[in-house]
Amino acid sequence: MRFFVMLGMLLVIAGLLGWANYRLLARRFAGYRKPAVRYTYLGVTVAAVVIMVVTRTQNLSPHNPGDEMLYWLLYLALAWLFGQCFLILLQVVIYAVEWLAGRFQSQPEGLPAEQAVLSRRSFINGVAAVLPVVSVGTGLKGIYEAQVEMQVQQYSLTFPGLAEELRGFKIAQFSDTHLGPYFSLDRLDAVIRLIQEQKPDVVVMTGDFADDVRLLEPAFERLDALVPLIPQGIYFCIGNHEYIRGAEKFRAAIAKSKAVLLDNTSRLIVNGPQPLYLLGVDYPGSDMTRSALDISTSRRQEYFASANDNIPAHAFKILLAHHPDFLFDSFAAQIPLTLAGHTHGGQVIVAGKSLLDNHAYMRGLYQENGVYGYVNSGAGHWFPLRLGCPPEISIFTLQA
Repeated sequence: MRFFVMLGMLLVIAGLLGWANYRLLARRFAGYRKPAVRYTYLGVTVAAVVIMVVTRTQNLSPHNPGDEMLYWLLYLALAWLFGQCFLILLQVVIYAVEWLAGRFQSQPEGLPAEQAVLSRRSFINGVAAVLPVVSVGTGLKGIYEAQVEMQVQQYSLTFPGLAEELRGFKIAQFSDTHLGPYFSLDRLDAVIRLIQEQKPDVVVMTGDFADDVRLLEPAFERLDALVPLIPQGIYFCIGNHEYIRGAEKFRAAIAKSKAVLLDNTSRLIVNGPQPLYLLGVDYPGSDMTRSALDISTSRRQEYFASANDNIPAHAFKILLAHHPDFLFDSFAAQIPLTLAGHTHGGQVIVAGKSLLDNHAYMRGLYQENGVYGYVNSGAGHWFPLRLGCPPEISIFTLQA
């Protein structure tokens, strides 16, 4: 029943969006008024929604050769639907520009008023003519950015008084791989190669590792092969998707591997005059399954206190957390470095601003009172579209 309700809602929204775009285009261009064009335009929109919903129920896997055609259909449908969202915004802008131009633009000297209006309209129509292509092209770019690109972000972080043995210490962070329909084991192999090239001292993964639990065993086998090349090992904390997909399955899989789960605990990884500890916290969901979008502040504070307990005052601490709200706690407690994920950086960035900006700490590097926090944009995603926010791996080098 829920499937049909969701399908009906998507069809109505997409139909209205397609209809609005068609009406605006038809008002400007005679070619769109032909019945064949009208029915094709709206038909493609409805077909795109059906493809999106059907493929979502098919349990797609990049490791199943039979799903290749479905992936192509899915990406084309997504490009079209995202293009429709982008197109309606562009058309509104075009009409606003046209209205303002007609209201405030002065008439060129020596040019009859009617001719000036026609000249201005021809120019605006010329711009509007390419908008459908630009919109769908933007959708295709967003899919390419999500599924093909991968950035390695480098940060050199300065800490006055940093002990000699910690200077030049390098941490590699990856997050939110969401192994499954849109992040294959081959993609994980590419991430591992990029990390290996950086020669980090320690590797940390800040949650939402896998959406397809069948991939946990082969994924950890790949990471186990990396462990001998990482002097201080590989460490995980838990994200909300671990709970959505089965946290006990994840815990059982990581227990069999060479990676270490920090679950409201800490681990000494470098001993010396200024010992380095890694701290890791659980996902503080507000319900017992931890799958809700909102989180429990009291649970968050409890988890942080547990992870931060019994650590020498002079130690250098690095906190691993999936949810970026832990930066509130770490900044208040003067934790030198906190690494988080969860937000995917917003995935869609327009004019430097995420359209999904619903967290206090959303993306990138933050600094307060001499300590740092970083929100990783994620190496993967559960929805295969990014714009202005490519997947990433983060590398941090400690400096005095």
